[in-house]
Amino acid sequence: MKRFFRVVLLIFTAMICFHCSSDDNMQPNPDPDSNPDTNPNPNKTTTYNADVKVIIDAQCVRCHTDPPVEGAPFPLRNYSETIVGVNRDLVLRMVSNSMNNVMPPSGRLPQETIDIILDWEADGFLEK
Repeated sequence: MKRFFRVVLLIFTAMICFHCSSDDNMQPNPDPDSNPDTNPNPNKTTTYNADVKVIIDAQCVRCHTDPPVEGAPFPLRNYSETIVGVNRDLVLRMVSNSMNNVMPPSGRLPQETIDIILDWEADGFLEK
């Protein structure tokens, strides 16, 4: 009986260790080939109002509204709220190749759209 409890304890401990060792939902998995310090369009200054808002409105606001739906953790209805998202790894999730962490959940955005977001980042997340 004592041996039985030791085996059960060993199995339980192993299950806990393997369960806690990795969680795909904890950190975004950015594209290893993308370099957020690059400026995809160095001849243009990309701003939220002129370039990014239309992307956010088309791709994000259906879930990132007020109140957020479908598990979205925050709204993205305007520049201020989008900067909150930027500070919570929004850009990393948009450029991710991981199916578990990419935003939007329907799939990775086209590279041309991602380049606008990366250009906005390189230009300093300007509003106007």
